[in-house]
Amino acid sequence: MPLDAGFSIVETMVAMLIFASVSAAGVAILISFNSGQQALATADDFIAEVQLTRGLIRGDLEHALPRPVRDAFGGMQPMFTGGVPTTRLLAKAGDVAPFLAFVRGGHMAARVSDTAPALQRVEYALKDDALVRRAYARPDVTPATPVTEQVLMHGVKSVSVRFRSSDTWVVDWHGKAGSAGSLPKVVELSLELDGRGTLTSLYTVGASS
Repeated sequence: MPLDAGFSIVETMVAMLIFASVSAAGVAILISFNSGQQALATADDFIAEVQLTRGLIRGDLEHALPRPVRDAFGGMQPMFTGGVPTTRLLAKAGDVAPFLAFVRGGHMAARVSDTAPALQRVEYALKDDALVRRAYARPDVTPATPVTEQVLMHGVKSVSVRFRSSDTWVVDWHGKAGSAGSLPKVVELSLELDGRGTLTSLYTVGASS
């Protein structure tokens, strides 16, 4: 009687080994693909953050105006301040001191509402490793002035800023209260990012004023 045709145990084991190898290779490729997609998405999010941040800062500084401001007690304050040593003295109690503070024109709300002011008080600060933009509804800020705080970038370890006027770079800027012509010409802003090095940008001031 002829024997039944079939696979031997060795042949079956070899086939299973090949199948397992192919499956493992497929899983590795899938994992690599997913990791690549996640890395690409993270890179896209970072680039979007950088573009948004640079666009907002550029727009604010280009619309900066030589307009002095008043504090809650009616006293005159500098129209443009920058640099950590000086702005620490201007921060409110319990708040984070801004490294940039100035008045900008061209507020978009004024284009759609006759009652909305065209001027804003804008501040930039480093708060809990995040770059924060504060926009006050009016340039003369009081404790009751509405303010919008927006987180622009996360993972910011430190900030350094310097200002150029004529041929000189300075790390502090304290525009004279009540006088015109106290804006820097250029602002250099450097952000030390966690795991990404340092991002340095140059911005002109008052180009649209």
